[in-house]
Amino acid sequence: MRTIVHLLLFLAVLAPLRTQTPDILAKPNLVAWCIVPFDSKKRGPEERAAMLEKMGLQRLAYDYRAEHIPQFDAEMDALKKHHIELTAWWFPTTLNDEARLILDVIKRHGVKPQLWVMGGDETVESAAARLKPICQAAAAQDLKVALYNHGSWFGEPENQLAVIERLSRDGITNCGIVYNQHHGHSHLDRFPAMLEKMFSAAGHAPMAVTRRLVW
Repeated sequence: MRTIVHLLLFLAVLAPLRTQTPDILAKPNLVAWCIVPFDSKKRGPEERAAMLEKMGLQRLAYDYRAEHIPQFDAEMDALKKHHIELTAWWFPTTLNDEARLILDVIKRHGVKPQLWVMGGDETVESAAARLKPICQAAAAQDLKVALYNHGSWFGEPENQLAVIERLSRDGITNCGIVYNQHHGHSHLDRFPAMLEKMFSAAGHAPMAVTRRLVW
């Protein structure tokens, strides 16, 4: 499968890690991230998409809160109108009603974002059992699931890789990692070796590495 790398701005950056890029911060490589719930101006879908188009940004990783749920269809319409790709969607941690609603919106609008999923203090077996229904529902729509590190047991890449391996034994092949370096300060001393391990799982899913910068 395609290997993808994100360097996270508070917007974001997307570029292949193992190839030479003339300008990794070129706008075609940028993915807007965390611009929905942390927007001090509280822009709506149309204002947000228009802002991205004006800035020359062509991709969005969609992070939402409960108040944004009624805006999902309007968000998709605005992104299409302003030629913004929906690269990823911050997804619930279980396949609950909200998750199914998101999948319905994605299907209805014909988009193919990665689903970024977090976790907490759990075990390989419990995490795999929690994620398996999400991965299966995503696969039914030709979507990929990326495990997002945000602290705790689940935030350790080695644990995420163990979960991916466990899922693969059940035939799950659309699950990988989106790694946020902002949440991985304690990993710096082992990051090169850890990155090699993450790339070794690229056959299972899209790989991503994120880095928070300030726009």
